Amino acid sequence: MGKKRLLAIKGGPRPDGITSKMLHIAVQAAAKAGWETDICDLYKVDISACKGCPDCRASGVCPPGGELAALWERLASSDLVILSAPTYYANVPGQVKLMFDRLAGLAMDRSGGGIAPKPTLPGSQQYLLMTACNTPFPLDRLLRQSSSCLAAMNEFFRISGMTCKGQVVCPGAKKLTEVPARLTSRIESFF
Repeated sequence: MGKKRLLAIKGGPRPDGITSKMLHIAVQAAAKAGWETDICDLYKVDISACKGCPDCRASGVCPPGGELAALWERLASSDLVILSAPTYYANVPGQVKLMFDRLAGLAMDRSGGGIAPKPTLPGSQQYLLMTACNTPFPLDRLLRQSSSCLAAMNEFFRISGMTCKGQVVCPGAKKLTEVPARLTSRIESFF
């Protein structure tokens, strides 16, 4: 049996932001545990906006393929996918939303004609979600800031068929320069 494969998706624009640091902690822990790691910085992937054409419904592929097709192949061949993105106005950053929109045709099989599309990935594949929110705890949850962001992230992976391994939230990130030790331990515990 080969090494387990991890795809770590950086969904925030700041190279030294808290979500980037959270992702780095996860990648280091996975590598230390013997995982094969692959990092994708969404801000270095050319993703144009969805044009609303019906092509993905018919073919399952959003044209043009290019970098997105390669990203999907990396995602579909991973045992675990981590998406780490900051909370922007109770949602995901635009680049993450673009990824969701453009990969939807690959994540869902609409060929069956049923009411709901069928997932294209097996439930044995897992995903881990991480976000940082400037709103302090418990307001980040009471005001549905981080929880709404996680819900948007969760929906894409859930509908693709993957199983959630966990979620990590770093509230009050505006005042932080490093990931708190308790969150570092929690992230490392997934490996």
